[in-house]
Amino acid sequence: MVEALRQVFAEHGIVYAEAIPFSEAKILFQRKIDQLSFAPQSVIMFAIPYYAGELPERNLSRYAVAKDYHLFFRDFSDAVKTELQKLYPAAEFAAFADNSPIDEREAAAKAGLGMLGMNRLLITERYGSYVFLGEFLTNIPYHEIGTLSSFAVRECEKCGLCVASCPKKEICLSALTQKKGDFTRKEEDAILSLGSVWGCDICQEVCPHSQKAEITPLAYFKEDLIAHLTRETVETMSEEDFARRAYSWRGKKTVLRNLLLLNK
Repeated sequence: MVEALRQVFAEHGIVYAEAIPFSEAKILFQRKIDQLSFAPQSVIMFAIPYYAGELPERNLSRYAVAKDYHLFFRDFSDAVKTELQKLYPAAEFAAFADNSPIDEREAAAKAGLGMLGMNRLLITERYGSYVFLGEFLTNIPYHEIGTLSSFAVRECEKCGLCVASCPKKEICLSALTQKKGDFTRKEEDAILSLGSVWGCDICQEVCPHSQKAEITPLAYFKEDLIAHLTRETVETMSEEDFARRAYSWRGKKTVLRNLLLLNK
């Protein structure tokens, strides 16, 4: 990626950013591509580190300890897009994270941001898998911004720890904590064995690469942390404050159900 473009991301604390041709991206939702006002020619992938270090008595997935990363991404993408527009005044950009029309993990691996683990998470050298992925689709031709000659997907060493450590291979525990409605007895037992109010980090925690993860340089993910959630915390939290949390999209009722089951 050209140095001026890379510097834009570096100034915002992002060290993993690289472009690939749009033709190398696997499209998951064509309708989102069709809704763009331009024909994408390149994808600028980037990884946002969120690991805030070890926190005592944490009962939430690490990604949910800070405020909702979607709020960070909204401001971040607006600021970066403004700067990219200065470098390429005639270009168009569309930012995505989590709601992407492409396979972000594969695209990030093709861009050389990291390697794919057996759990299908992207593993970076500095931050392990504790990163959020985002991208800009743009109509800038790849030869004007890209420097990669190969777009091979690198995979991890396949030590198997992530797969072997999963306690409930037939149930996605992270998804289970986000389920609406009542649990079955089997699901209750799974949540009790996990002990998490929201999300699951087991496969990440055992990964040798994530165990060496650096703490994020981004202040957003180190401030206003709630590592241990209780019913009192949720019940007394204003709707405005609750809306700033990663678990707010499921509503207080779902989170309180999990807390009640865990007697927190």
